[in-house]
Amino acid sequence: MAASRIPLAQELDRVPSMTVPLDAQQEQRFQRLMDEVIMIDVHQHPFICPEDMTRLVELLRGNQYKWGYEAVRHGGWTAVATANAFRGFVNTDDMSFTRFEDLMTEVSLMLSDLSLTGKAVQVGNADDIEAAKQQGTVGFLPTLEHLAIGSELDRVDAFYGMGVRLAGLTYNRKNYIGDGQNERNDGGLSVFGIEVVDRMNQLGMAIDVSHASFRTAMDAIHFSQAPVTFSHNAAYTLRPTARTRNDEELSACAEKGGLIAITAVPNALSDDPEQNIDCVLDHYDYMVKLVGVDHVGIGTDTNIGDHVAFHRVMLGRDPEQLPAPYLDGLESPADGKNIIRGLIRRGYSDDEVKKLAGGNALQFFRRVMR
Repeated sequence: MAASRIPLAQELDRVPSMTVPLDAQQEQRFQRLMDEVIMIDVHQHPFICPEDMTRLVELLRGNQYKWGYEAVRHGGWTAVATANAFRGFVNTDDMSFTRFEDLMTEVSLMLSDLSLTGKAVQVGNADDIEAAKQQGTVGFLPTLEHLAIGSELDRVDAFYGMGVRLAGLTYNRKNYIGDGQNERNDGGLSVFGIEVVDRMNQLGMAIDVSHASFRTAMDAIHFSQAPVTFSHNAAYTLRPTARTRNDEELSACAEKGGLIAITAVPNALSDDPEQNIDCVLDHYDYMVKLVGVDHVGIGTDTNIGDHVAFHRVMLGRDPEQLPAPYLDGLESPADGKNIIRGLIRRGYSDDEVKKLAGGNALQFFRRVMR
């Protein structure tokens, strides 16, 4: 069967997902704020996956990709960082070893679709995102899960030339830049990695250390002349796992003007089979207390399709470690407005909600991007 005929996941209402309840006064605040806020997800996968996740590689090989413009718009997003990565699975079962050519192809296909459909616009900095808000359109900010450049520094420029403005230094394993967070020995940034950090600074490409090892992240914070981001993480203190970050590195990031964005991956923040958005909001509360409201943002890491099946099929996760079928209230990009509703319910002021929703991301982009 041709890849174009592979049934794709529904963009809206794939599963029953809650709406965060508000009282009448809070509902009025929500409606007003949605007109005013600039909502930015600094790490999202708006790629539409197949209904049957076992067919993802088949879909990827067919080059007939679809992007979730409807889901993103329904979620209230002004702009989303696209975290391009999935095509890496065409030639490896570990995204740490994604090939440069595969990642370039995925970004190219996305940019072509943006141009041909006209359902969103490419954005590259804070001014572009503000313009998207004024025009009532959705901005796609090309970003990479990690820099699949091998040992060739000029490939950073190649991605920049395509419009990529934010990229992770590593995925979970070691590469030429440094160590990922699953490596047995933590060696930090390599000499080549320091050169990559310097080149990204020169270009105005934001450095993401979400999957970096502790020493690699701390080295990047130290050597970078610009602030860096943990674009899709959470607090180890609340949820001690390999994917969460400790207070030392989070504080170091914020002290240099960086941004810490909170993830919403199912089963990443809770073992409750009926987990919901509250487990995500708990990390907003913790992070604001730890580093201040000016350094926290949104980085859901959501996709369009069965995220739990993705972890089981593509990442080889043990089903027993995946008790919930989805995260209720933040199941996909289409649930984005629930973050605003949840922050209102948690007692954040209008100014604080605006900062967390996207204002802090805008300021971070202004400090880093050209």
